[in-house]
Parts: sequence; C-alpha cells; structure tokens
Amino acid sequence: MEKNNSILIRELCNLLIEESRGPGPKVEFFKDLFKKNDIKSVLDIGYMTGNHIKFFTGYAEKVTAVNLLKGPARHPGADKVEASGITTLKVKLEGLDRISEGPFDLVTCLGDTLPMLGKRKNVKLALKKIRNKLTASGLAIVRLLNFNSDIMEKNRYYNPKTFKKDGRSYVLIRHSEYGKIKTRFDFIVTVISNDEIIDFFVDSLHMCTLKVNMFLKIAENSGFKRISLKGPDGKEAFNRKKHTFLYALMRR
Repeated sequence: MEKNNSILIRELCNLLIEESRGPGPKVEFFKDLFKKNDIKSVLDIGYMTGNHIKFFTGYAEKVTAVNLLKGPARHPGADKVEASGITTLKVKLEGLDRISEGPFDLVTCLGDTLPMLGKRKNVKLALKKIRNKLTASGLAIVRLLNFNSDIMEKNRYYNPKTFKKDGRSYVLIRHSEYGKIKTRFDFIVTVISNDEIIDFFVDSLHMCTLKVNMFLKIAENSGFKRISLKGPDGKEAFNRKKHTFLYALMRR
C-alpha cells in the first residue's frame, strides 16, 4: 500500500471511530459546568482531533492538552491543533503529574483513552495522576465505553460507512470482539475505484475491558471520593443495560 493511501485510510478509520462513539455531552452540559464550577483552567488528556479543547478556550482562561497514546489509536494530525489559549504536550503516562502546568479546575479524558492504555494497572496509574492534577475543588470527567457484554454483543458490527476522496470510495466497517480482559476492535477498509476493489486494509486496536464496577473500584482506590455516572447526554443517569458509553464525573 502506498504511503499516502495508508495515511488516508488511517484518517478514515479514525473518522469511523469518532462516528461510532456518538455525540459527546451537549454544549449546554459543558456550559453549565463552567458556569457552576467557576472553571478557569482545563487539562484534557487524549484530545484526538482537538475539537472539544477549542470549545473549552471560549470558557476557560487556560487549556492544556496532552496526548499519551501512540500508534493506531491516535488521530493523525492531533499534535497540530492550533488555537489561541491552548498548550499541547506529548508525555508518557508516567510523567503526567510532572508537567509544569496546573493544578487544574477541570481535567477531561473524553476519547476512550483510559481503556486504550491496555491494562488495569495503567488505568489506576492514570487516575491517580489525574487526581493529583486537580485543584482541591476540581472536577474530573472521563468518558468510557460500556463494556457490558450484552451491549458489546448487540453493537458488535456497525453498518458500513462510505467516504469518497480523489475519485475513490472507501468502505469502512467496524467489528468488535469482546473479551473478559481485553476487547479487540477491527476497522476494515475496502478501497474501490471504477467499480473495482483495488485494496483492502484492516486496522485493529485492543482496549482493556473496563467494566463499570471495576472502573468504580479503581477510581475509589485512586482517591476519588465522589463519583457520578451519566449517560451519553451528560445529564441522564447512566443505564448499563441501555447506554453504549458513559461519563464519570469525579471529585477528590
């Protein structure tokens, strides 16, 4: 596969990842959070395309964005977010609490970054470091897939999505294979030109199967005392039998 095609297909895979995640909390949800909590500084971990951190600059005086991930899970061009008031950093998980910025009124992790860390011990380490970067009254918001096995099986396959560019069609399918320890996600791409298949590509990633009860246990052991779980709109209480993902709002 040509290098340019490989880059393009990786971009399309990430578009499918974002589409399969569905919409995040509505703008009103974050507006309300900023208003009620007097948030002036934000740390975002795993900022992917950078769209939400650009939104944060309209409400916070300072926004710092950190990418911990490497490889397929990262969004191409994520390090090129350009907007006034944003500082972007690349650090390893172990060095997260050593960045000079902070502490922060709000720490967000909205891109499934925690389960992408692969192991529960890495999740625990990340949560401890997130807590350490919060002000005494600060708020942490984490987005997680709902790894309930029934929900995962129901959404094992996503309908094909077609993208067109430079005279070619790219048909993408997402498939997941649930596992008790790790869950595999496959992004299958078929490249079509002049009604003929000319290429085929599979991009896979593995996530730690981070079920809600396990996450809560890890978060509590990491020092978070008050944890509230919300559904995809950021307001409705999370329902593990219905919602495909959730938001955890956590305080020290």
